[in-house]
Amino acid sequence: MKITEKAVKRIEKYYRSRKERSLYFYPLAAYYFNTKKYDVAYQILLDGIQKFPRYCLALLKIGEILVNEGNYESAVFYLETAVNIEKTCEPALKLLALCYEKTGRLEKAKAIYERLVFLGNENAKTKLVELAGRLKPKKEEIESIVEELGTGGEIPKIELEEEEEEEEATITLAKLYEKQGYINDAIDVYKKILKKEPDNVEAKEALDRLLNDVGLAEGEEE
Repeated sequence: MKITEKAVKRIEKYYRSRKERSLYFYPLAAYYFNTKKYDVAYQILLDGIQKFPRYCLALLKIGEILVNEGNYESAVFYLETAVNIEKTCEPALKLLALCYEKTGRLEKAKAIYERLVFLGNENAKTKLVELAGRLKPKKEEIESIVEELGTGGEIPKIELEEEEEEEEATITLAKLYEKQGYINDAIDVYKKILKKEPDNVEAKEALDRLLNDVGLAEGEEE
């Protein structure tokens, strides 16, 4: 349905008179976005989320504007916030994965595409295949490949330590390690998280569970 200029002026008047408590900022911003007045839409959205910081659609629209401008780094902040509020918001997840790719955070992009696959997004499967060719395999994966090939030769030394040290310790990363069977790596990540965030309940519970599982496994072997 096309909105007339007269209707827009009425919405603007209503919004301006109730700016401190009105959610009308979003449809107004969406109108300006659709008419390619991105600067106007952006400012209205920024004003709106000051009053309603958990308005997921507004955060997504800001991210969309920034992505269109090629400002991927700034877009990440708003899109991460939107995804934290609404974890199954596919438009926000897709834009966030794109931003991670554009800023070189391929592991984070991979984790988002895995989440999209879980949500049933078929295109995300293709993106995961594309990313697989761009990601550097970990040392354990290379050793496994060499063993499977049966070359019998020595495995070349690969300098991965520096890259791994720079990897940000997050719950997502720890869960990814755990999913891939790298339990010790997952434990190390949870410990790093708790060192920075001692009150992180999710990390503490996951760490206790993994330590308990490892302890049981060791006890069984004895």
